[in-house]
Amino acid sequence: MHRVNNIAKLENKIKYYKDIEIDNINNEQIINIDKIKINKRKSSVVRILDFLRYVENPYMIRVNETIVKMQFSNKQIKAEECINQLFYNLYLKH
Repeated sequence: MHRVNNIAKLENKIKYYKDIEIDNINNEQIINIDKIKINKRKSSVVRILDFLRYVENPYMIRVNETIVKMQFSNKQIKAEECINQLFYNLYLKH
């Protein structure tokens, strides 16, 4: 039952922070990316869960002094494919 409660907590956290705009957050709550330590030897699912537990807001991180808001797609497409499509649209399509 404890594991189910933890998962429910993480789900609520994700829902809460999903649509919050950068202007509506406390900058001090956003962790700098260089402070995030995740064990790369763990499975990808466990690494994701560790990340969600570790950060206050899973949609925003700080890179030096810049706050970056992340968004995730519902499509089953890899990040590399998204980046390739972006470059295609920006540089090759026109």
